[in-house]
Amino acid sequence: MTMKFRVIKPKDPPAIAKITVQRTGKIGFSKGAMDLLDLETNKFAKFAFDDSDDFYILMFEESDEETFNVAKAGEYNYINAKSLLEDLDIDYTSEDTTIFDIRKTDDKNVYKLNKRVIKK
Repeated sequence: MTMKFRVIKPKDPPAIAKITVQRTGKIGFSKGAMDLLDLETNKFAKFAFDDSDDFYILMFEESDEETFNVAKAGEYNYINAKSLLEDLDIDYTSEDTTIFDIRKTDDKNVYKLNKRVIKK
């Protein structure tokens, strides 16, 4: 009797999707974040908290008075976010690095942000 195998093929790991707070007051998107959030199409973002105080980014194709513009410089996407960072009590001038890991949710264009700080 010969055994039949169902082989699991390796997959390329997805690029890490994260947003990094920069000392200039901008937040920059990793390549994985640019792909996950589809920044080619979704050029506007809103930031929000749910009832449990979980933090989210919501992506949109069109702007309104609540959206932040996703700017592009070469291959780099960022948001000028000084006011947002101040509202979140994040000291963007700090030597520490603040990163938000991005996780997909069941809702289209809604992504959960998990904050972590790398101390210098």
